[in-house]
Amino acid sequence: MIINYSELAVKELINEVLQAYASQNPGTCKCERCKNDIMALALNNLPPKYVVTDIGRVYTKAVFDQVGGKAQVIAALTSAIQRVRQHPRH
Repeated sequence: MIINYSELAVKELINEVLQAYASQNPGTCKCERCKNDIMALALNNLPPKYVVTDIGRVYTKAVFDQVGGKAQVIAALTSAIQRVRQHPRH
């Protein structure tokens, strides 16, 4: 099975980043539609990182955590949250 590791990372971090942002910015919507819009925007601004095996996923995660990939995902999510907050579609 082919997996985009960037998508896994976004799904893993969305709730944590959204909760932290919302605690500092009251009125930030956390509904499923807004979360999906945030994830889509963030993924459109992140490079894909495709893996095919579990070993590839473990290796990609290790590199991702060490080389600042997590910070890149958090930055993309934060930017997407700000955009969706300004223009919610619900």
